Amino acid sequence: MVMPNLYGNIINNVCAGLVGGPGLVPGANYGHDYAVFETVVTPPLPPQATRNTGKSIANRNIANPTATLLAACMMLDHLRLHNHASTIRQAVLASLDDPRTHTPDIGGQGTTSGAIQSIISHLPRA
Repeated sequence: MVMPNLYGNIINNVCAGLVGGPGLVPGANYGHDYAVFETVVTPPLPPQATRNTGKSIANRNIANPTATLLAACMMLDHLRLHNHASTIRQAVLASLDDPRTHTPDIGGQGTTSGAIQSIISHLPRA
């Protein structure tokens, strides 16, 4: 779908909620000259809180790295580095099959570092 940023954020946030939350879903904003890749943000509550900065989970080792890594894959695809994007994406998705690495946002007890180690273990050896 192509739409203005506000409506895109609303649709993106609703869809993120349907599939497990903002920790799983990347987002992209494309302009004529630039592209920005990000994790999904939650709708702002007060006017000054325009983005979810994750302060409530900072330094607790419970952040889900999935959306950040998938946003990086989108950036790599945009830069036409499809093989690199595919390699990382496959490792991220394979790691989601292991419930031991699920972070609290998707109902697990895993940690950020555990999820990252699982993703690394799914990367092909050079």
